[in-house]
Amino acid sequence: MAIMRLKQWACDRAALRHGRAANIEHSGWRERRTREQDSRHVRVIDFERALAHLDPAHQQILLLTYRDGLRHAQAANTLGCSVRAIYYMLPAARRRLADTLDRLDLL
Repeated sequence: MAIMRLKQWACDRAALRHGRAANIEHSGWRERRTREQDSRHVRVIDFERALAHLDPAHQQILLLTYRDGLRHAQAANTLGCSVRAIYYMLPAARRRLADTLDRLDLL
């Protein structure tokens, strides 16, 4: 579930960055629901707060593999470590993220 939250955060963050926070329809009048857009902002802020509790190495490995979609060898090359280190760090980073999200009631 922690990885699902990370992917949701990446999607919401990209939508907010590109101005797609509101779904606007051009066909007639429709009641605007600002709560939908506000919840997207809150989810992004809450997840970034939880991500800030992790070590920088764990943050980098999670973002490179799940947000950016890099393979283990590419992530190892980017971080300047071995592929074996990535295989050890990734489960620990996922576990710490899940623990942090659970502690903050965001999971």
